[in-house]
Amino acid sequence: MTSIFNEEVSPSEEEFKSRYHESRIQYMATGKSPTCKVIYSDKPYWQDGRLIFPFLVDNWQHFYFIDFPSEFKPKKETNSVILIGIAMAEIYRLCEICTPEKVKVRWYSCLEWESQWWNEDIYWYLQQKFYLEKWDWQSLPRIEFAENHIPIDEENNSIPPVNDSYLLAVGGGKESTFAFEWMKRAKLPFETFTLHNAGGILGHNWLQKFPVFNTMKNHSHLWEILAHPKEDPAEYFDYQGVRNDPTITNALFLMMIIAADQGHRFLVMANDRSSNESNTTYSGRSVNHQSAKGSAYIKRFNDFLERKGLPFKYISICEEIYSISTVYHLSIWNQNLLKQITSCNEAQWAEGDSQWCCRCPKCAFSYALIEAVTNRRFAIEMVGEDLFRVAQLEDTWRRLFDPKTEKPFECVGAKRETLMALIKCKENRLKNNEPLGILAQIPDLEFDKSLLDIYAPKNIPDLDRNKLEGAINS
Repeated sequence: MTSIFNEEVSPSEEEFKSRYHESRIQYMATGKSPTCKVIYSDKPYWQDGRLIFPFLVDNWQHFYFIDFPSEFKPKKETNSVILIGIAMAEIYRLCEICTPEKVKVRWYSCLEWESQWWNEDIYWYLQQKFYLEKWDWQSLPRIEFAENHIPIDEENNSIPPVNDSYLLAVGGGKESTFAFEWMKRAKLPFETFTLHNAGGILGHNWLQKFPVFNTMKNHSHLWEILAHPKEDPAEYFDYQGVRNDPTITNALFLMMIIAADQGHRFLVMANDRSSNESNTTYSGRSVNHQSAKGSAYIKRFNDFLERKGLPFKYISICEEIYSISTVYHLSIWNQNLLKQITSCNEAQWAEGDSQWCCRCPKCAFSYALIEAVTNRRFAIEMVGEDLFRVAQLEDTWRRLFDPKTEKPFECVGAKRETLMALIKCKENRLKNNEPLGILAQIPDLEFDKSLLDIYAPKNIPDLDRNKLEGAINS
């Protein structure tokens, strides 16, 4: 691809490396990241409003803290199935940072089918690491549970009855903000929930990066959960690879604690259709950065909930929708909400009040959607600069839409969706006699308007589906 850009990359940008940034791939593909013999999980416990999960990585003691808001007062002891889900999410993270030969869960026992389920589940989160570092799939850690089985009729007696109401996970980005606005317009009964991995650069002052949460608080109760380790294992073990933290599993089981207490049946995410598209394949297996967001995992997780007798259901309200449609409808419903969102992991962890780093794949993809459904002036005002004219993004743009290339390991849209957004941007810029930048190399094709269609998820009550569909054009 011939360079057609007019901006230089500053040394400060090259030097900046976060836990997510693609530049860290240079450390990968060596297979030499830290390893250990065994990771032990010990029984979690409450200490005031903090839920504490203790672990041993060989002989190193590790604690994972979950801080609940002061208004949360659990009515009953936390169900052990919910606790094991939170523990497993942290186990997955530890296994990525310092990969063991096996994991021993010393406080939880289960039947064989559930043991197999968890031993398959770990693949969904370690696949990216194993691909990037070129490990053999046979090296996936084996998870062993305590041997004394708990009678099934005693496992879930701590869950009170739930109603057909919703707990929506929000992250400050475009899809969850759309989901919030859509559910609000449909007048569905819901509260909101957010999980923030605190303790980084921002400490507990992270809300400055998520102005949209203030809007959400005006229309729903926002349950704010802070999760952080006592000491960062990545720093302790000097792990320099690209991280893919198991946020979905962690959030789902933490949401169950709130949902059980507040009586909500539906655990709502806002994962869009592009979550089903893989980044690449490796040794006969699909590798997908967003695997736990896709339709296959939603079904898999709901099968687990049903078999365990838990009364909840995992749904993605955007399962039938493309991300470009969420941005399009937000621009129609309330364009001011677009200015409040944050769709950049880099800026989220950087100092200062900037919401966009303007150099990562998520910024590029989000920028293309915003300009496609609004205009160049609005997109630049919102993100900070014209990302079609940034030299550092030259290869990123190609990998975002070219089917022959490996898709970036970030939460970005389907390649065809990105291509259509770029086609629309090019069409608009040609019409307005604006500079094209990377768009000069985009083919002249017709924009597929079907990408803007909205469909309600199928696994919710029919009455609520009708309300959502009725709210689309309201």
